[in-house]
Amino acid sequence: MTMKQLILIVGIAVAILSAKTIQAQTYFKVDVKGKGKPMILIHGLYCTAEVWKETVARYEKNYECHVLTLAGFGGQPAHLNDHFLVSVKDDLLQYIKDRKLNQPVLMGHSMGGFISFLAASSAPGVFSKVIAVDGLPFLTVVQMPGATAESAMPMATQMRDRMSITQSEEQTEATQKMILASMITSPERINQVAAIGKKSDNKTQGEVIYEMMTTDLRQQVAAIDCPVLLMGAWIAYKEYGVTHESITAAYTAQVANIRNATVAITDTGKHFIFYDEPVWFYEKVDAFLK
Repeated sequence: MTMKQLILIVGIAVAILSAKTIQAQTYFKVDVKGKGKPMILIHGLYCTAEVWKETVARYEKNYECHVLTLAGFGGQPAHLNDHFLVSVKDDLLQYIKDRKLNQPVLMGHSMGGFISFLAASSAPGVFSKVIAVDGLPFLTVVQMPGATAESAMPMATQMRDRMSITQSEEQTEATQKMILASMITSPERINQVAAIGKKSDNKTQGEVIYEMMTTDLRQQVAAIDCPVLLMGAWIAYKEYGVTHESITAAYTAQVANIRNATVAITDTGKHFIFYDEPVWFYEKVDAFLK
């Protein structure tokens, strides 16, 4: 082998290792953007890394953003099992170890918030800060006060079975538009997220809902040893009797066992807070990161 050939091979290897999209993990792919302290971002149900586009644009100057898209979401191949979210968590912790990420910030929206609580409570000392954007340790009890992981199983099973029914992309998109109307104010954003969601694997979405409804992390999160910011929204459910005070109390109870947790509730934004109230959202995140 000539020196020229050797240099060429080394150059190709370096290019491969330096690629911005990393797909070595089983349960997600990662887009890496920016430089600085590592920040990991995890999307919610029926979404992909695309929903973090503006957030990444804001923080990539000071943070190396590792933006996940989970298997079975947005056209990614599904890797479904009956403990999918735990598998995602394990894959994430291995990813951090393999790439020697030093105490990354972990930010998750909705389902991503649940995964963030699961990961941080499973691995004390790994993360520097956790930000959950309308994602909770135990979603079910907010919707059904007094519910337990066991009592939620019948309803969770029904939801999983209903969501797992095979639909065309057009049917999934239409369903998502109806659901997202209570989660996003802007019609343009609703269409944007619904277009992403139509490519998701419905069985994966159903399994995720089942696991979130039947997994109670409220005691486990006591192991989290870094600061936590939990952001919430309530205005979309005002007609059902929900108030700022009631949702603040419910969310505070969710993180009561975390030693250093802050709860912030928006009075105008819906579930996709970073779309509905970006100024408020970035003010809270900026202050927390500092």
